[in-house]
Amino acid sequence: MDTQNQPDDLIVKIFGDHCLLCGAEPSCLRIFIPDKPIAWGGCKGKSQLVHDCLCSKCHGRQDTPERVEKIIQADLAGGVTHAE
Repeated sequence: MDTQNQPDDLIVKIFGDHCLLCGAEPSCLRIFIPDKPIAWGGCKGKSQLVHDCLCSKCHGRQDTPERVEKIIQADLAGGVTHAE
């Protein structure tokens, strides 16, 4: 049996998903594919996919893209679960 995640698994809400920014119930699931995967914890020659979730309130905020990028980078470096 193949137990590895498939691409479709990344867009399905899973137990424990929460808004990356505030921790609330998510309203959207997103996939981020960095242009430079090594800078985001990926391996040379491989694609890096990052699954994250946002609630409807945080999804519409103007500063969301910058905040999400900082949180993902911090998480890859050491373990952030969400930031308010």
